[in-house]
Amino acid sequence: MITSITLNAAIDQVYEVESMEMGGTNRVSSITQDVGGKGMNVAKVLHYSGANVDVGGFAGGLNGVRIRSLLEKHKIASDLISVKGESRVCLTVLDKNKSEGTELLEGGPDISEAEWYSMLDWARQKSESVKWFALSGSLPKGVPPTAYADLIRIMNENGANVILDSSGEALQNGIMAKPFAIKPNEHEIAALLGKSIVTESELFKVGRCFVDAGIEHVCFTLAGEGAIFVNKSGCFKADAPQIDIVNTVGSGDAFVGGLLYGLSHDEVYSVAYKRAIACGSVNAMYSAIGFIDLEQVEAFMEQITIRKINDR
Repeated sequence: MITSITLNAAIDQVYEVESMEMGGTNRVSSITQDVGGKGMNVAKVLHYSGANVDVGGFAGGLNGVRIRSLLEKHKIASDLISVKGESRVCLTVLDKNKSEGTELLEGGPDISEAEWYSMLDWARQKSESVKWFALSGSLPKGVPPTAYADLIRIMNENGANVILDSSGEALQNGIMAKPFAIKPNEHEIAALLGKSIVTESELFKVGRCFVDAGIEHVCFTLAGEGAIFVNKSGCFKADAPQIDIVNTVGSGDAFVGGLLYGLSHDEVYSVAYKRAIACGSVNAMYSAIGFIDLEQVEAFMEQITIRKINDR
């Protein structure tokens, strides 16, 4: 079993327009709605990959009811904690001509101290039996900035493996708790280092520091340029396959889903890395968020090469 946790779950709504005109009238050609939040997208990709997965996190109000209903539609089991606040809606307006999306993200519910303590108790019990977790996305209002670090420490104590995908203070604090793997993108790690951009050599250097500190797999995604990986065996880079991009929203989550599937199913790390890149690429070929076609993933894995970088 794998559990993907989304502390700030959402309903993802995608509007497709032929050409987005800011300040003008835009007619929607299609509307899709699905369960959302980064951890939910991870769970969908794991489900499409054939993994035994459930989801944890918070859900509240009528949107929370809808989130549970959408999960049932996917046949993904949910173990969500009910909260008093209203779960959020995340809107993506997809410009078909430009193949780019504009995101409008609600803040989500305000989590009470009692609700947060319920999450910590849930994590203690859950990690006694589940040994693979994903912690993904932003933190809702009300939880401490150390939320992911607190959860990672609990799960580590019970011998579980955690992949962390977040940003800002939540990522910084989470790294200190030594998750099994992390997946910041190049912009998130640059912000963490107080820089506007980072070079590849800087990514290799900081990746080695994280590995030396006890993180097993450090993965830096580079948008359409592939990814950099650092582990105890060295530094690696892989290019992403060339694709016709439809919607890149959720591709980082698909990457995490592919990585988590591979590592939890005892794939050698090079194969797990290929799967991660392939899942991220396939997701970008569809308007749906957190969707992959497994045959396309496997075809891309045959094309991807993991190269060891001698950077010392």
